[in-house]
Amino acid sequence: MDARRRDGRAAIAELAAGTDRSPATVSRRLDHLRACGAIFFDIEIDPAPLGGNVKALLWMAVASAHLDDVATALARHDELAFVAHTTGPTNLVAHTLCWATAALDRHLTHGLGAVQAIHTVETAPVLRTLKAVGTFPTPGSPSDRGRTT
Repeated sequence: MDARRRDGRAAIAELAAGTDRSPATVSRRLDHLRACGAIFFDIEIDPAPLGGNVKALLWMAVASAHLDDVATALARHDELAFVAHTTGPTNLVAHTLCWATAALDRHLTHGLGAVQAIHTVETAPVLRTLKAVGTFPTPGSPSDRGRTT
């Protein structure tokens, strides 16, 4: 796990060399860890080169009795990259990524609007991201515009 944590892209041969195990043993161990759910692989890409450039945070108030059902339903929405329970006046937050403002509007009115248990939605457009999980954009890429180091 430490070797994988240092470099999630390391090949089986590299992991074997770094752990003093055979490639077959490392491969079996990784298969076992994936099968039992101890590890999984998540891929993050920069959506800007694909045209995804309208981001917003959505703060929602949902009746507590419906919170799990609403969160589970929203987790299936393709437009939402992140959904989490919170505390306070709003108890559900989501991060949306849409290809255009019209797509965001459609998701707010038809996607979220169709969920009866959502009492309120506060939409906060993301104008500029200063820090995020994932890779840094390639200098000069659409998502790098306006970025300072």
